[in-house]
Order: sequence, then structure tokens, then C-alpha cells
Amino acid sequence: MGLYSLISNLSKSYQDRPALISYDDNGKIIEEISYALLKEKIEIYAAFLLDQHLASGDSFAIALRNSSELLLLSWAAWSMGIITVPLDMKKDTLEERVYKINLSKAKVIVTKNNELSVDEKKFLGEKIKIINSDNVNSSGRKDLLWKSSLDYLALILFTSGTTAHPKGAKLSLENLVVNAESIKKWLKIGHEDRFMVNLPLHHINSTTFCLSTLIAGGSIAIFPNYSNSRFWERTALSEATLTSIVPSICFDQLSRKKEFDKFREKIKLNRIQIGSAPVVVSDVKTFMDLYKIPLYQGYGQTETALRVTGMPMDLDKKLYESLILDNCIGIPLEWAKVEVMDENGIVLGEEEDGEIIVKGRAVMKGYIGNKEGFKNGYFLTGDIGYFKVINSKRYFFLKGRKKEIIIKGGINISPVAVEDKLKKISRDIDQAYVVGVEDRRYGEEIGAVICWKKDIDVEKAKTNLKYTLLQSSEHISFYESPQYIISLDPQNLPMTSTGKIQRSVLRNKINSKDFEVVNLIYKNSNYKFLYLVINSPFFKEAFNLYNYCWNPLVLNTNDFKKQIKNNLAIIAVDKNDKVQGLIILKTTNISEEKLSSISYEDVLQVNKSPNKEMKNIICVAICSSNYKAYDIPKVNAKPAVEDVRKYLLAGHDAVYNFHSKAKGGLGKGAELVAILPNARPEDKKSLGYNMLLKYPRITKDINLTENSSVATNLIETVMLIARQLGIENIYAFSRPADAAKYFSKM
Repeated sequence: MGLYSLISNLSKSYQDRPALISYDDNGKIIEEISYALLKEKIEIYAAFLLDQHLASGDSFAIALRNSSELLLLSWAAWSMGIITVPLDMKKDTLEERVYKINLSKAKVIVTKNNELSVDEKKFLGEKIKIINSDNVNSSGRKDLLWKSSLDYLALILFTSGTTAHPKGAKLSLENLVVNAESIKKWLKIGHEDRFMVNLPLHHINSTTFCLSTLIAGGSIAIFPNYSNSRFWERTALSEATLTSIVPSICFDQLSRKKEFDKFREKIKLNRIQIGSAPVVVSDVKTFMDLYKIPLYQGYGQTETALRVTGMPMDLDKKLYESLILDNCIGIPLEWAKVEVMDENGIVLGEEEDGEIIVKGRAVMKGYIGNKEGFKNGYFLTGDIGYFKVINSKRYFFLKGRKKEIIIKGGINISPVAVEDKLKKISRDIDQAYVVGVEDRRYGEEIGAVICWKKDIDVEKAKTNLKYTLLQSSEHISFYESPQYIISLDPQNLPMTSTGKIQRSVLRNKINSKDFEVVNLIYKNSNYKFLYLVINSPFFKEAFNLYNYCWNPLVLNTNDFKKQIKNNLAIIAVDKNDKVQGLIILKTTNISEEKLSSISYEDVLQVNKSPNKEMKNIICVAICSSNYKAYDIPKVNAKPAVEDVRKYLLAGHDAVYNFHSKAKGGLGKGAELVAILPNARPEDKKSLGYNMLLKYPRITKDINLTENSSVATNLIETVMLIARQLGIENIYAFSRPADAAKYFSKM
């Protein structure tokens, strides 16, 4: 059966039912077309196309916003075998429009007066005949020839470009109808349903979903464009029961609960299909928790006429939620044969990563001008994924685009998975996108492009994120943790017209030198100050420096690794990439009273507190390459606490004197809080003593002194971190290192 015959039958079955309802920007109904009128409109538009001297096999471009006439033009053309070429009026440059027109061999362009500027009309008018769709009227032509089959080219859609021109995918009417039928069955679309168009009709998503709704005899509500602030209002006004969105719309609506509550009573939306870009799992879960409307993820591409797989609607809640968390894209629709293939063209088995490949009646005929994109009869999607057999069905899982997958040391890293985890780690992140950054050690490392929420302190948020990424976390493994970070205004993100992020464009757009190393805190003319991590190229140097300064209280490699893992370590690296200083600290909420009576070992065992509970920073070890080692003299009798206090306050101890000097522009240095006589009995230099010192409260910005000692710079770096994290208290749990030298002479 041809498309016109289908519409003709629907006009008899659902005469008075609305087929198309068009709204203006304010939600006012412009036009309502019943199924009976739809048939007449298709005939009028078909005659209009013939009046432009278009015949079966010819193509013409459409430059219109979302509207009922765009669908009418398309359906009328397809009914007669005329090929449509929708243009992206928002994203395309004039040159790109001309490129698409020329490549598709479009004979005319159908538009409206207000769609094109005077300059655009002049520029395009020299290349192609421009037809005003306002001139459509009934010509009474009787020579309309309707196609009775589906197997012919109907639509040329251009896929999103990266660094080159986009490709024109050639889709037959059979491709479109087969996919539309499968979606209808998958989402149980019936004549009582109303589909709200959110995405552009020059995109395969809205194109196929409208066809699905038409085949079901349902109604289509068309707004000129998507509105973030009016999404729920439009849902209520249109009485939509179903819509299709991309992840960016899901994200938008997470902050629109107020609008939802305002229109809650009138909203009839009972299911939403999400896809056309990898979803952010945490956003999907939050959306469903917030609005109690299920989101069903689907996967597919322009080249497959839309959906290839979809999440079944009849899954039990527990299984459904667990699949969502793993970024499951569902099971193949009835038309699709889906496999996973390796680089050598070998079809892989269960839970093996490879490229997703597709075969079936909805797959395009090819691209204009070439046949690339196929292998062994399968379309190569360019997406990396795998499948698991669950309840005797193959469920597919998406890891990311082949071009976008980060290969770190031979391991595939999914950008989508890391992006989702970043949003769990930091509530200050508005949007996060992950790209590969060249790395000498791994080939590629993980770089995070962060768009922060409005009205937050970016430096504080960035410091918090860095701090969390450098700790062990339940949300993200160290291997997946971004090692590079950059902040970006969301307006500068390269997006398609449907809100799909173009990671490959984003990656090329940002110079790798502009990324900030996650473990970099700051740098001055002498040093760069870095968080030390276990796999750092500076680890061995830092380890040797620690043991040199703390000899004979040396650590083996494993114990030093535990120190680094359980605490926070900062190193100072000079211009020659040599480690010149190290400080180890701990963030905690432990009280000053407890710190005044605790052993050094117990301090090291204190658990790190979560970011929201951090009240204090305790410096537990500081090392400098300027330290001069000496033999520990013998002391016959251990001095009393009061004698040690007098010794310190008299200025005889170099470590105490160092801490008591003003740093960071605070006006004064650390003050002595307590002396602990048996805090570290094995430390012979300090005669087993430790001292607790407290720096002035961090209530203002820190002045970082340029040419001070490396030890002073390290303390100031700690102050800088405290300021950015909002921590006011910095303690030094230190040792009077010259005590043995002094008291041996007494």
C-alpha cells in the first residue's frame, strides 16, 4: 500500500479526528487539520509540487520551521515519488545550504518570505529557484499520480558534520515506514495518542515519529520550536500523551519542577522516548524520580531511519532501573538484525566490546555519491557497545562513538559513563563532556570540559572537583578519572540543531595546551605545585625526598603509597621537573581538643571526611630539599613538657620558628596550641614530642609570596586550597626537630 492510500483510508476511519494541530510560539492554535481534511490537503500540496515542474525522482529543498505545511509538503511529495531535502534553517550557513542543494540536485527550494533574509534570498536566488509556500492553493489538477509501492527514494537527510561536510543519507519510503511501524508497536502508539513535536522536522527523530503517529491514526501537535521554559505548559496545552526528546531536553527540565507543578493537573503525558544522543544516566533517573513519567531509551541513527533498539515497556521496575544505570539501549526492534563486530570484521560474542552493526529493511540505501559505511551487508554505526543476554533476549549497551571513545593504555573509556559520574561527584556541574587528550604515557588521557552552574564560585567548585577526583571515590575509578579539566561557557559548545554534543568537534576546538592538569594547584616563577598521586612520574622522587628528610623514620614503598592514598600530598616541582618539596596533609572534622591529646599514628589513621564535612586541614609532614641531615645526639634525660615549651618559645627550634613566621599575607604565623610528650616515641630527634600549631583563620584571600622558601610556598599552597574549599582552620601536627640537638647540651 502506498502512502496516499494509507492517508485515504485513515480519512475514512478517523474523519473528524485531528491529524495535525499547529500552534504559534505562545501556544495558540493556528490550524487544526482533521483526517478528512488531511487527504484534501495532501492533494492540494501534490498539485502545488507538480506546478513547480517536479516529477517522480526529482528532489526539492524545504526551508521551513516546524509546521504542518512542512509535513504536508513531505507526505505529498513522498506519495508521488518526489524526494524532499529538509534544510537546517538554524545551524546551516548559506554555504552549507548551497552545498546540500547542489549535492542533492534539488530543483527548487520551498520556503516562506520570513524564513530568509534579503541577503539570503539574493544569495540563494542565484543558485536555485525560490518558491513561496504561501502560494499553495487548490489548482484542481487531476493528473496526480500516486505511488502504490514504498521501494523508492523519498528523503535525503544530512548527518551532522564534524570536520568535513555532512553526508547525505538516502532514505526510501520503505525505510521510513518500516521504522515507523516498529516504533508504533514498541511504544504502543494508538489512535487515542497525541504526539508533541519537540525536535526539528529536518531531523529523522521528528520525521519518523510523526509518521508513526500518522500510521496509528493519532494526532500530531506541532510547535514552531522547542521551548525550555514552556515545555510543561505546551505539554498541558496540547494534551500530548507521548513525545520524543534528546538528553539536553531531559537536562533542561530537571530545573523546571515549578512549571510542571503549575500545569500538573492538565498534563496527560504518560511516556517519553529519549535518544538521538547518548543519555546521561543520572539525569534520566532524576527526571523519572521528579516527574513520575517513564523515559524509554532508544538507539538509532539517521542512516537507519531512526530507531534500531529500544527499552521494552513491559520490564519490571527493578530490572528496568538496573538496565538504565548501565546505559542500556534495549533490544532490537523487529526489523533490525544487530551484531557487535571487531576491527577485523569478526562478529563478537556476549559482553565483548566492538562496533555496533545493523542490517534490515530500515537501513538507508547509502550516501549520496558513495557506498561507504557498509561491511558484509551491515551498516557500520560507528558506535562502540556490547550485548548481554537477559531473559533470553539480547540487550545492547552503548559505550560511545568510535571516534569519541578514549583509548587509554589500550582500554576503552566511555565518555558518556565518565560524564555521568562527574555529575554525581559535583553538584556544581551544569554540563560535563569528556574528550581524549594526547598523553605520552597512555596515548590518550581523559579531559573534562565543564560548564558550571550559574552563580557559583568557579574556583571553589573546581578545587572541590579536583580534590574529589584525586581521592578514592565510590563514583569513579582512578583509571576513569579525568586528568585534565577546562571550564567552558555552554554557548561555546558545538551542538547539532537537536542538542547533540559533537565531541569530536569539541576535541578539535580546544587546544590541548589550554587544558588544566587536574593535579595542578598553581605555579609561580620558581615552582609548580601539584597534588601527588601514586602513578605520578614524580612519585619516586617524592618518596626519596620524604625518606631523606625523615631518616631514620623511613617508609618502604608500600607504606608511602598508603600515606599518599589515605592523605593529601602536594609537591613543589622546579623548572627542571625536579621535586624540591613535599607536604602531606589531611582534611578532617576532628576537633582541636582531640588533636591536643592524640598520637601521631592516630592522626594518620583519622578517616578523611567528605567535602561537606571538611572543617580542618592538618599538615602532618613537610619536606624540603634544603634540609641538611645530621646525626642524632644522645640525650640522657627526657625534658619535661614545660622545658620543651620554654625551648620552643625562646626560638631554639627551627621547625617551630618556621611555622611561627607569617605567611600568605595573614599578618602572623602559627601559634602553639599544645605539646604532646609521647605522640611519637620512636622519633629520637624530637625526643618523642609533637607539637600542635594553629595558623590564623583563613577568612580572606591568600597572598602567595614569590621568592620565599619552598616550605613556605607549600604552606601557602595549603592556605590557598583551604580558602577555595571554604576551610578556615589549618593545623600543623609537627615535631620539634632540634629538641635532641638542644637538650643534649643541657
